Amino acid sequence: MKYLFLKILYFLCFIIILWGCKPKMAITSSSIDSKIKLKEVIRAHQATFPNFKTLSGSVTTTYKNGKDEQTVTLSFRMEKDKAIWLSAPLGIAKVYITPQKASFYNKLDNTHFEGDFSYISNLLGFSVDFQNLQNLLLGQTIYPLTAQGDLQMNEHFYFLNQSQATASIRYGIIPGGFRVGFFEVTDSKTALGAKGEISYQQVENQILPSILQIESLNQEMNIRMDFKNIQLNSKVNFPYRIPSGSKAINN
Repeated sequence: MKYLFLKILYFLCFIIILWGCKPKMAITSSSIDSKIKLKEVIRAHQATFPNFKTLSGSVTTTYKNGKDEQTVTLSFRMEKDKAIWLSAPLGIAKVYITPQKASFYNKLDNTHFEGDFSYISNLLGFSVDFQNLQNLLLGQTIYPLTAQGDLQMNEHFYFLNQSQATASIRYGIIPGGFRVGFFEVTDSKTALGAKGEISYQQVENQILPSILQIESLNQEMNIRMDFKNIQLNSKVNFPYRIPSGSKAINN
């Protein structure tokens, strides 16, 4: 359990995902439009950004590292553009992320971290900030899309190949809803990265991720997150205080 919290809470500082309230929803029914342009795909995807103020619920996370596999259920809360919060049962461990910093503590080994996003980026293998993490949680492209990218397609996806200052990214956009079905990210400097798949469900009148699976491209690490009992626009707070005497983990 101690090892699970350390690894998951470090990792969840960047990629916690959401939702569960209604059955998993397929959004793959529409066929590919062979005449569609890159700018049209970008506009259609951007129009899918969920409309909400807050989200709350739980996420069951399964972590695999080589032969080890462990599962834990965390409470989850988000305030759009402001905060992402996770808590293990009885507050034994918590994560609190804002646009300014990322922080977590773990009472099991009396440690905590508080700092910028470089620590999270190093763990992920590519650079992220708060907006990148929020986008991932919402089934949006991790980085902003540009018209200078490349558009390809097959019978299942529109493939968007994008280059950023820090990474190369390949997205698979689902034609039936223009959400991200999969992604591959490779850091331009280190060649480290990750790939992931996302499935969706309807929560009230919004389409949100239901299951997120992420696999490191360079390590034996796999995380699956199942989001459940998600509520939109409930009143939320983010209780968080690093325990006195906790030992800081350096960046």
